[in-house]
Amino acid sequence: MGATNSLSGVEELTTERLRRHAVEHPDRLAAAFLDDDLEIRQSWSFGELDRRARSMAAFLQRHGAPGERVLLAFPTCLDFLAAFYGCLLAGMPAVPTSLPLAHGKDRRLELIVLDSGAKLVLTTSKHVELLQRRLAEGEASATPIIAIDDLADESAVWRDIPRAAGELAFLQYTSGSTRAPAGVMVSHGNVAANLMALHEGSGSSPDSVCVSWLPLFHDMGLVAGALAPTWAGCPVYLMSPASFVQSPLRWPRAISRYRGTIGGGPNFAYQACVEAARAQGVAGLDLSSWTIAWNGAEPVRASTIDDFAKTFAPAGFRAETLTPAFGLAEATLLVTGKRGPVPPLVRAVDEAALRSDSVVFCDAEDARGKRLVSSGETALGVDVRIVDPETLVEAAPSQVGEIWVGGASVGQGYWNKPEESAATFGARTAEGEGPFMRTGDLGFLTEGRLFVTGRRKDLIVIRGVNYYPQDLEQTIEASHPALQPASCAVFGVEEGDAVRLVAVQELRRSAWRSVDAVEVFMAMRREVAREHQLALHRIVLLKSFGLPKTSSGKVQRAACRAALEDGTLAALHEWRSTMQVAPIDFTGEPLTQPGVLERQLVDWLQRECGVENISWKTPLMDLGIDSLKGVELGNALSAAFEHSFPVTLMIEHPTVEALARLIREEALGMKPVEPEPEPPPPIAWEGASLEQEIDLLDDAALDALLEGSIDAVLKMDRRS
Repeated sequence: MGATNSLSGVEELTTERLRRHAVEHPDRLAAAFLDDDLEIRQSWSFGELDRRARSMAAFLQRHGAPGERVLLAFPTCLDFLAAFYGCLLAGMPAVPTSLPLAHGKDRRLELIVLDSGAKLVLTTSKHVELLQRRLAEGEASATPIIAIDDLADESAVWRDIPRAAGELAFLQYTSGSTRAPAGVMVSHGNVAANLMALHEGSGSSPDSVCVSWLPLFHDMGLVAGALAPTWAGCPVYLMSPASFVQSPLRWPRAISRYRGTIGGGPNFAYQACVEAARAQGVAGLDLSSWTIAWNGAEPVRASTIDDFAKTFAPAGFRAETLTPAFGLAEATLLVTGKRGPVPPLVRAVDEAALRSDSVVFCDAEDARGKRLVSSGETALGVDVRIVDPETLVEAAPSQVGEIWVGGASVGQGYWNKPEESAATFGARTAEGEGPFMRTGDLGFLTEGRLFVTGRRKDLIVIRGVNYYPQDLEQTIEASHPALQPASCAVFGVEEGDAVRLVAVQELRRSAWRSVDAVEVFMAMRREVAREHQLALHRIVLLKSFGLPKTSSGKVQRAACRAALEDGTLAALHEWRSTMQVAPIDFTGEPLTQPGVLERQLVDWLQRECGVENISWKTPLMDLGIDSLKGVELGNALSAAFEHSFPVTLMIEHPTVEALARLIREEALGMKPVEPEPEPPPPIAWEGASLEQEIDLLDDAALDALLEGSIDAVLKMDRRS
């Protein structure tokens, strides 16, 4: 069923709001930029921001015509605000984008210039040369690039031309997590409607204080992090995204220092803060002023919600401050969010039922349960429907469907893409209601609150069962300490008539050179098999920052898959499973001899599972054997010994030792015997480091080493 929150109408556009604050409170702080030491490097009052915006608008009015697009390529800085508001005042739609990479291939800037038809590129003097290099050899090479910090003050000659709500305000290029980037057409009315919704949902006022590290070219950073504070008439303290990434605790420290009340980011940002706090502590932090900590742009994880609230509670952080939300560029930003000072709503649902698109609530302690975090109630002026993506019939409350959104915040379509715009923004239900914007996200509504379960396009269907990649990714990220959190992409690849599961995962920087890749591969396969009863077919390990992501930190699964297929993914380590179970031929030594069957089973499983160093007692689940692979292996054993083993063979006899015992007793008709002890693995001295050599020694040899070599002890101490 749908959920709607009415909006009386847009009373004031963004530019009008800024001008009113500038007239009524010209000296009130509007924006400040913080350096890495959290000192204010630059600050503007509302009067100064308005003056600079009018000066920018006057310049644009002299050099362009209303409706012409202007590309904004800035780092996080106050000049971006002047350029953006200047475009709005001049009636020339802004096109915010990221700065291009200094090295390597990066055509995003050129492609957006060409797609938008931008007549001008605005930036700072520090970045002109970089932009010129990036555009020099392409079709957009003639596009003028202007450094706005070199311009004279022209605010006095600005001509005030009233804007209409339906006019295009800016193009928000989507990050392209599931497809090529496209420019969402956001009107002045769309912006005003969404800012009113943010204002109403957060309870912001001139007494609020926003602290944001989010990139300003992204919808969350732009709308929630920059425009919303100005709408409310309160200050925003901006930080560089790189400053946050280098030291996540800078964000809560800035909130503590400047008494921030509003600030947020994607789920990974909260998890990064938790990990940093566990290592560094929270001493000196006072987060009691923080009242709205929105969490969106990627799946909100219940474990992260719990960890953040618990970790920062000693610093005065309250659980009710956490505000899970759902939004996207196509709806300007906000669609749903938590209201009021209550903790986030977490409900457990039966995971097996969810895979069949059914919602069955269960106890949080139930082993079948999956904890989902509600993304809150519908925002002001928004209409949310849950619709069967195939039949277009509204889904029942107990069914998962595609999330459709209507209302004043929904954009006008994709720039120069009429067919895609009609398909995405012009959807109607089977009953004829609409138009709605199809988000491509899946979820359900209960008690008036939205729960997002995943992306329709990212669903992995294996043997008729739906799997959400973010669930598998979370399992993998937690499987080994060498793996970088929030940096895994899982997707299915079709091979023949089967879907094979592939995982691409970043390593932590500290693990690049020292990681035992075989150990990591086994840990990943083991946990996926245990938690999801699935087998990974291929694993690729990357360095940090090697995984394709959007500007907001979303993993780009489609881009990752494409890079893997065309060989452009820089893999450090890779593992592949064999696709088919080969026939078994147990020949050579008599299987009745102690240890012979175990050794041949080990050799066979190492070949079939692509795993080294299997012991007789290694749990078969550690080899990443899922239910289907287990049946295939059992069938191969049945054929080899001409004996019918049960389909549950690999589950009921979970080690090589247990398998061998069953084969002896049932297939070979032998009485139970104790096999000879498993031989110890050979000591691989060649090329081993000091620590590895010590690990290979038994206790007696280690004692002898330590007693006879004080130098070895000193070396160990220096390395530890």
